[in-house]
Amino acid sequence: MTFIRNGLKRLLETALVASGGAARARRHRSENVMILAYHNIVPAGSHAVGDRSLHLPQREFAAQLDRLQQTHDVITLNEALNSSRGVSPVSDRPRAAITFDDGYAGTLTVGVKELIARGMPATVFVTPSFLDGGSFWWDTYADPVTGLDSTLRQKALSDSRGLAPAVDVLASDRKLRKHELPAFARGASTSELHAALEYEHFTIAAHTWSHPNLATLPDVKLAMELTRPLEWLRQFRIRALPMVSYPYGLSDARVQNAARDAGYTAGFLIDGGWTSTPPQDLFAIPRLNIPSGVSRHGFVLRTAGLIKR
Repeated sequence: MTFIRNGLKRLLETALVASGGAARARRHRSENVMILAYHNIVPAGSHAVGDRSLHLPQREFAAQLDRLQQTHDVITLNEALNSSRGVSPVSDRPRAAITFDDGYAGTLTVGVKELIARGMPATVFVTPSFLDGGSFWWDTYADPVTGLDSTLRQKALSDSRGLAPAVDVLASDRKLRKHELPAFARGASTSELHAALEYEHFTIAAHTWSHPNLATLPDVKLAMELTRPLEWLRQFRIRALPMVSYPYGLSDARVQNAARDAGYTAGFLIDGGWTSTPPQDLFAIPRLNIPSGVSRHGFVLRTAGLIKR
């Protein structure tokens, strides 16, 4: 049944693109911006591991960039937040900005390589405590066949507050074992980060210090999770943006106010689709998550605003 449903979905996506529906939708959005949210890029010849939805094959990423180049004006994240075409747009093409969360090695290597090949700008929201080979819990505890257990994820985000050491305890109680991950599926090395920053259109921002569910933290720990990466970013000078994306896309008014108080200029969600320029709320800026497994026509429909998830 799943095979049949997926086949029907692909047929509907193809028909909608062929009918011109995506092109019409894009024209209606020419004054708006879509901020795409990726996670990791899997090098060609390697196999996705961990939470598969977060690990997009390099070949598919390249195809998506090529398609995006045909349909959108790809701009920097700064431009996405500060530019406006006003009532007389100079182009009927919508604008798009490219972002990544976490700071995976695959992103900082082959992902940046694909961006360089096309001269496209991008921003990576980095979690500094996972640099130099750190493994993210949602990857280490994902079953190679069935993926990440939904109950584990729910409890990890609530009871364990999304913090890796606490999730380790939870997983141990459930007798789950860790899976070894290849280098591309772990946090990038410091040298890989510096090499990526040699690309002039590449910038970095914050994804907190240790990737907790911010909404569950007491005020003191919440402040630390936000201020520490902001201090870390200062070493990168003009290549660092004082912006933050909320881990797991989870935030509330208290978290957003804390981000503002910490000194950030903007905060990003993981869903929501299009945003206006300037955004209506600088600390709840929507993005469009692009999971692995999206078909090429599905990508066209998402970036036209016809599919929001």
